[in-house]
Amino acid sequence: MYFINAPGNRIPPLSIKMPYFKKFLIFFFYLIIIAYSLELLTTLTLKKQFNLIDKSMNELREEKIKKITNFDRRDNYAAFLEEKKKNNLYPSFRLAEWNIAREDYNNEIKNFIKNKLRNNEIIPFRGPINKKTLGSNEAGVREIIINDKFGYKNPNEVYEKKIDIMILGDSFAEGVPFDNENDITGILRKSANYNSINYGISGTGPLISLAIIKEYGKKFVPKNVFYLFYEGNDLKDMMDEKDTFLINYLDKNFTQNLINSQKDVENFLNEYEKLFNSILPNKIKEEKLKNNVQLNQNNTFKEKIKDFLELKSVKDIIFISSTFDTPKKVNYSLFEKILKTMNLEINEWGGNFYFVYLPAWTRYNNQYSLANITLKNKIKKIVLKNNIQFIDIDSVFKDFKVNNVDIYNLSIYGHYTKYGYNLIADKLIKTLSN
Repeated sequence: MYFINAPGNRIPPLSIKMPYFKKFLIFFFYLIIIAYSLELLTTLTLKKQFNLIDKSMNELREEKIKKITNFDRRDNYAAFLEEKKKNNLYPSFRLAEWNIAREDYNNEIKNFIKNKLRNNEIIPFRGPINKKTLGSNEAGVREIIINDKFGYKNPNEVYEKKIDIMILGDSFAEGVPFDNENDITGILRKSANYNSINYGISGTGPLISLAIIKEYGKKFVPKNVFYLFYEGNDLKDMMDEKDTFLINYLDKNFTQNLINSQKDVENFLNEYEKLFNSILPNKIKEEKLKNNVQLNQNNTFKEKIKDFLELKSVKDIIFISSTFDTPKKVNYSLFEKILKTMNLEINEWGGNFYFVYLPAWTRYNNQYSLANITLKNKIKKIVLKNNIQFIDIDSVFKDFKVNNVDIYNLSIYGHYTKYGYNLIADKLIKTLSN
């Protein structure tokens, strides 16, 4: 049968084209069935240890600490004010966007640093100097942190003899939430008799570690430098740091000469202390409002249905990695350039450079993630390409069968337990002995 629209012109009926459309519909239908079958399978068999739809991280933490006797439940700023009077404590300063934003009030700290930069004054990375600060209560106890003559988490005796090991990185290198004896550096000094210095700074990325190598590493010339890379947020922190004056440290000749500018560093930290104390009452009020644990108001059933329809479990396996989301696309070329510059600086004084890969909580809570495998392989490829030794702590945790959320304090997002830090220190010792 044909339709005729003019003499001699025959138009094929629409039914001839239908088989192609039907094939597409059938293919699309089967694709949907496969996708949702996979979603159902992964949801049932690859369950996360903690589903943050059912309970928020605050609720999980509250459940954990209720079971712990004498857990320090005080808010951070209220605890600082109380302990300050008893132990003669001083506020911590860390040059990291996250820390500054957390401590700030009405952008007063941010503007303080801006003014210093505008006047070409030096900006230290950590403080205070030769004073005590207060640790966090992540593990239930707030420990006293002792800072050295340069503002870092060390006893001053480490500078009396040659430095064997320098530890760089963020809060994991600093050893949050533990005191000087129970961070990785303290364990190395205590158990292996390595004269080690801790130059970790919470909330920082690789650019500030490069800056420390140029400001302090060149002076101390440690035999071994371990840069602890945390997969959770170091790349995000790098993207924040690159938009600050820290990017200048990629210039071979750039330095603030911090080690020979102690008076200026002390002046900066004294001004910061006054500023911090002036905004402390407001921070205490602010914290009281924020730190009340809120019950999850989500309708979890609706959320689960929504997640199922959005194929969340399948997406988590394929796309979700342990790395924090960043609004800026990660510049891996910049990351490689920073590592290469670190290596060159350390090689100049004859030191050995080691890259230590630290796994994040999300890696173990999600259990299966192609994105995590891809991320680690990508980082490892960059490291090895530049002839830097790669130490995989994820593999160490697997060897000891602790590659799960229990290697973190309270088993929730945060930092490793003392056992975790001991395993890392032991791995570094074995690396050096080999």
